[in-house]
Amino acid sequence: MCSDMYDIYLNAAKKWCRFACIGVDRFHVAKTGVSCIDDARCRLQKGASNGADIKRRHRKLAANRGKRRREYKDAPWIEVEKKTICNILAICDTKHSHLRQAYLTLQLYYIWQDHHWTDRQECEKSLDNWIMKASGLEVAEMRRFAKTVARYKQYLVTATISHINTARAESTNDKIKELKRKSRGFGTFEETRRRLLLAFGAPNAVEGATAYIRRKKAQAAASAAEPSKRRKKKR
Repeated sequence: MCSDMYDIYLNAAKKWCRFACIGVDRFHVAKTGVSCIDDARCRLQKGASNGADIKRRHRKLAANRGKRRREYKDAPWIEVEKKTICNILAICDTKHSHLRQAYLTLQLYYIWQDHHWTDRQECEKSLDNWIMKASGLEVAEMRRFAKTVARYKQYLVTATISHINTARAESTNDKIKELKRKSRGFGTFEETRRRLLLAFGAPNAVEGATAYIRRKKAQAAASAAEPSKRRKKKR
C-alpha cells in the first residue's frame, strides 16, 4: 500500500491492512524538498545582490537535471552534480553560500532516492546520514525538510526497497478530473459514471440508453403530445 504523506491514510492502512507493506510515495517527498528550496531561495535572495540572477540559476539547475544525468551516465553522479552546482552557484555572498549548501543537500537526497537499494539496513543508514547533514545546515527550510523525512523515514525506506508508488492512482485521478473538465458541467451523475466506465474500459459501460437517445425520445414524446393538446383546445 502506497500513499502520500497524509497521516489519515497511513493510520487507516495500519488499522485495516495490518499485513500490508506500507510506503510513502517518493515523488511527494521530493516535491516537498523542492518546495523548501523555493522558500529558501525566495527568502535568501531578498536584500542580496543579483536577486534575479539567483532565480535564473535556480531554473537552470531544475530544468537541466535530467539532461545532465543522461550526459554523464558513466561518470560518478554525485561528483558531477557537486561540481555543476558549485560552478552555477559560485557566488561569494554569504546568503548565496547558504543557498548553495541547500542545493547540494537536496541533490544528495536525489542521489539516495535514485539509487537501487537492495539492503534495508544500508538504505536506512544512508538516509540517517543525510538527515544528520541536513539537520546541521543553517538554512531553516532544509532543516524542516529533514524533519519531514525523518518523520516518514520507515515508510520512505519501504517504498524505496519495494519500488512501490502511487503512479496508477495518480493517473486514474487525473483521468477522472480531465473528463469532468471536458464535460463543462453538463450531464447527470449516471451519464458521468457511464462515461468514466467507458473511458476505463468497462465491458458493460455502453449498455442502456445514452443521453442523446434519451433526449431524442423525450423530444419525440413531446412533439407527439402537442397535436392532441391543440385538438383539445379547438374543441
